[in-house]
Order: sequence, then structure tokens, then C-alpha cells
Amino acid sequence: MKFTILVISGLFLFTGCAVKSVDATDKTASEELVEPKEPNEPIEPAKGVMPGMPSMKMPEIPDIKMATIPDLPTETDSPKGNNISINRVVEAGCGQCQFRMTEKSGCDLAVKIDGNSYFVDGTTIHDHGDAHADDGFCRAIRQAEVKGEIIDGRFKAESFTLVK
Repeated sequence: MKFTILVISGLFLFTGCAVKSVDATDKTASEELVEPKEPNEPIEPAKGVMPGMPSMKMPEIPDIKMATIPDLPTETDSPKGNNISINRVVEAGCGQCQFRMTEKSGCDLAVKIDGNSYFVDGTTIHDHGDAHADDGFCRAIRQAEVKGEIIDGRFKAESFTLVK
């Protein structure tokens, strides 16, 4: 029974979808297609429609000089030949690991004074504990009270005491 209803529904659907096709020969004279004609008079723009933009000359922009970024040095800049006496608290750490100094390989004690890094003579990185411990010079920058001179780009330490 269900199959019969399905078949009958399918037939109604198929016959209902069939449409009589209309071609140009079945049209009456009033239904024939008429080509649209071009308007003879200009059409006013509709409200809300923006009219065409007039052509304008753009103002000239004066030449602008871009700032240049100075090249970063490949090696640490250390003043050579300046003899400066130092007696104060400075940053201390491994020159290679913490201060990115490239003059030597390995791990060596260095101090940073007024933004410049200097390797230290008169004491070593191993004189102040394990350099690779959590608080060692290779893993942390420490504060040190120092006394000495900067001679030929190196800090010659008379005294070097870590500040706790």
C-alpha cells in the first residue's frame, strides 16, 4: 500500500512539474520583445547618489629624510688607552654569557661600568663560586663593589667584593 502511494505521488509530482514551453511563435504582437532606446536627454542623478569627482591636482609633498639606524658593533666597544679610576658598585657577570662580549671565547669575569663592558684582571670568574650555579656569573648579573682602574680597555681590580 505504501509503495502504491509513493508511486502515485511520484506521478503527480512528475506531471505537475511539466510546463508548457513557450517560444517566440506563440507570442502575440504586443508581447514581442522591444529593444530599449537610448534616452535623448540627460538623466538627473537620484537623491543620495554621489556625482562624479572633479579631477584635482594633488599637492606636492616635500622630500622627507628617513632616520638611519646605526650599525651595531660586532664586538663590544671598549675604550682603549683611557685610564679611569673606579671605586663603586657595578654590575658583574660572565662577559660572554651575560654581556655578550666577543673578544675571547669561554667564560670570563667582566664588569659593566657606565654602559661599557670590561673584562676583569686581578680576580677570576671561579674565585667567586660556581659560575654555572643558579646565582653564578654565567646565569645571573650580580652587583659587586669594586676598586681599580680601566687600563687599555680592561678593568684592573685592586678589590672585588660581591654585594649580597
